[in-house]
Amino acid sequence: MSPLIIKLDPLVSSQIAAGEVVERPASVVKELIENSIDAKAKRISIEILTGGLELIRVSDDGIGMAREDALSAIERFATSKISSVNDLENLQTLGFRGEALPSIASCSKFTMETRAQEAESGVSLYVEGRNVVRVTDKGLPAGTTITVRDLFFNTPARLKFMKSKSRERDAVIETVERLALAWPSIGFTLRSHGKVVFHTPGNGLENALTNIFGPETAQSLLEVSCEYEQGVRIQGYIGMPRIYRRTRDRQIFSVNRRPVRNSLLGWAIDSAYSGLLPPRTYPVVILEITIAPEQIDVNVHPAKTEIKFRNERQLRQVVADSARQALLGAGYLSGPHLKESRAPGPVSAPWYPWSSEKESCEQVVFPYPAQPGTRGTAKIPRWQKNGTNSSRVFREPFGVHPDSSGQSGANPQDSSNELPQGWEYLGTLENTYVLAKTEDSLLIIDQHALAESLAYLSLLNGESGRQELLIPEIMSLEPKEAALYEEYAGALEKVGFSTRAIGTRTVSVTQVPLILGKSLPPDSLREILLSFSGETEKDVSPERLLARVHLATAACHGSVRGNEALAREEAVALINDLYLNPSARICPHGRPTVYQMLYSEIQIFFGR
Repeated sequence: MSPLIIKLDPLVSSQIAAGEVVERPASVVKELIENSIDAKAKRISIEILTGGLELIRVSDDGIGMAREDALSAIERFATSKISSVNDLENLQTLGFRGEALPSIASCSKFTMETRAQEAESGVSLYVEGRNVVRVTDKGLPAGTTITVRDLFFNTPARLKFMKSKSRERDAVIETVERLALAWPSIGFTLRSHGKVVFHTPGNGLENALTNIFGPETAQSLLEVSCEYEQGVRIQGYIGMPRIYRRTRDRQIFSVNRRPVRNSLLGWAIDSAYSGLLPPRTYPVVILEITIAPEQIDVNVHPAKTEIKFRNERQLRQVVADSARQALLGAGYLSGPHLKESRAPGPVSAPWYPWSSEKESCEQVVFPYPAQPGTRGTAKIPRWQKNGTNSSRVFREPFGVHPDSSGQSGANPQDSSNELPQGWEYLGTLENTYVLAKTEDSLLIIDQHALAESLAYLSLLNGESGRQELLIPEIMSLEPKEAALYEEYAGALEKVGFSTRAIGTRTVSVTQVPLILGKSLPPDSLREILLSFSGETEKDVSPERLLARVHLATAACHGSVRGNEALAREEAVALINDLYLNPSARICPHGRPTVYQMLYSEIQIFFGR
C-alpha cells in the first residue's frame, strides 16, 4: 500500500509559505520597505507598474549585503534579525520571519542588486520561481535594490483573484503612506508609471503630513503628546472635528513604529470624539504608540499587519484619554464635560497597568459607549400580528406640522388640484418626512431620500446642467485622489465637473454639476474620486461606475436634506414626482424612499 502522507516538494512548500506573506502587491511593497528600514536606510524609493502586478522596484541607501549574505537571504528561514525563540519576546526590528524574500522570489521574477557600504563592488542575483538563474558581480551604489516582475506568474490561481489594477495601486499607496508616517525621519518617494505619486523629505512628521495629506488637512490637526510611566508614550496628531471622514481610511496607528490595524484603537478614538461628530463618521488620526515589546504580540498575523496587546482595555483608555486631552486643549471639550463622563463609583485598581501613580496626563475614567452608527433598540416588526402592544397606543395625532400657508396639514383641500386624482398632501413630520394619502394607502416619504433618487434619475437621463464658478477652485489632492483623478478625469467631465491639472497633485475646478437647481460644492469632487476606489471592478467602464455609484454621491450632495423645512409647493412637487417616477421608490444607495401603509393593513392592526 502506497503511503498517504508525503513530503511536499520544496517549491510547493515555498509557494504555500508565500501565500502567508505575499497576499497582493501591497504585501510585497510592505515587506521590502520594512527590510530597507531595518537596513538603516535614509532614503527609500518605490516604483510600480499596473498596480505592482507587472513591476515593483524598491531601492534604498541602507547598509547593503555582501555576496554570501545576499545568497543566504533568499533561503527559507534565514534572517539576521533574530537568533533564538527568546528574541520573539523583545523584537526591535520590523521583519523577523525570514520568509519575505524567499516567498516573494518563489512567485515572481526576482532580481536583487546589493552592495555593502564597505565593499568595492556589489552582487546581482536573478531568481525565477525560486530557482537561482544567475549570480554576477556588479558595480553598484551602496544599498539594495530589489526588482519584482510578473508577480504570481507561476501561480495563475492567485493572479486570478487579484483586484483591478486601480485597487492594487490604491493598496500600495496606502501601504507606503502608513510607513512614511510611521517613519517620518526617512525620505520616501513613490512612483507609478514613472510619475511621482508623493514624496516625503524625511525631516519630521509635520512635513510628511503636509506632503501626503496637503496643507489644508495638516493645518486642521491637533497635536497629541502624552507620556506615561515605563516609557509608554502616545504621540502624533488628531483632526479637528470639522474634517471628519466617512470611513476610517485616515485613522493611521503605529506601535513601536510598526503600522498596525487594531479595532480597539479606533473604538478608543470614537469614545474621545463622542458627541462631536455626525453619526457614522470618523476623525482623522495619526498616532504613534510607544510601548514595551513584551506588552504586545506582533506574531498574530503572518504579514504582521495586526497586533495584540496584553492589556487591551487599559490601553484603549490611555488612547482615548490622550485624544481627549488634545480636544480639551483646543476648546472642543470642557472640564465639566469631562467630569460628568467619569464612571460612577471608585476605581478599585490602578487605571493604567504600568503605573499606580498619577500620570502626566490627567487620569479620567470614561464609560465606553456603543460603537457609533449602531442602535440599542430592537427591530420592531412592521405589523403586530399577535395582538397589540398597550405601550404603543397613540392617544392623539402628534408631530404633524402646519404647512407654510398656516393651514393644518390635516385639511389639505387646497392641494387637490395640484396632485393626481385621489392623492392629498397631509403635511410634514419632524421636517424630515412628507405625509400624503392616496386612494388606498398612507404614504410616509423620506424627503431627502426621494429627492436624492429623483436627482439620480435626472443625472442618468442627462438632464443635469453645469454651473460656472466665478473664481476657479484650486484643490490639492491626496496621493490616492490624484491617482484616481488621472484615471477618471474624462468620466468626471461627462457629468459636469470641468477640471484641469495644474501640477502633480493640484487641480483647478472651473465648473460643477447643477442638480435640481443646486450646484455641487467643488470639494465634492474628493468624495466622488474616493468612491471610485471603493467600487472599481475589473471589466467595468468608468461611465458605468459613475452611473451606478458616483452619480449617486453627486445626487446626495444636491438633494433636499433631512431636518430641512420644505415649503408647501416643494413638498407637493416631491409627491408629484414620486407619482410620475415609480422607480424613485428606491434611492441610489438601495434604501427605500417611501413607506406605504395600506388602509386594509391599518384596519387589521386596529381589529376593524
